[in-house]
Amino acid sequence: MHSQDLRTEAEEPLLLMVDEAARLLRVGRSRAYELAHDYLNSGGTTGLPVILLGPGCFRVPRWALIELATTGRVVRLCDAAVPAQEAPVVR
Repeated sequence: MHSQDLRTEAEEPLLLMVDEAARLLRVGRSRAYELAHDYLNSGGTTGLPVILLGPGCFRVPRWALIELATTGRVVRLCDAAVPAQEAPVVR
């Protein structure tokens, strides 16, 4: 499968590398990876939404990045368990 097969109508890639997402969010590469790890460790409640495709292979779904950037909402990409001590408090 060629990379062009996974393009949206606007010719943008469906999945971004963390470095690409960092540039779009205007944060540093290290900070973006910290946020990606936060996302995985929190069960998808905080951080940068990522899919882990293998050891060290993170990908950021474009639609989830757009949601984060435009609304501040972190979307959960899977049904991972949320650690009890990390559960967000709704006020």
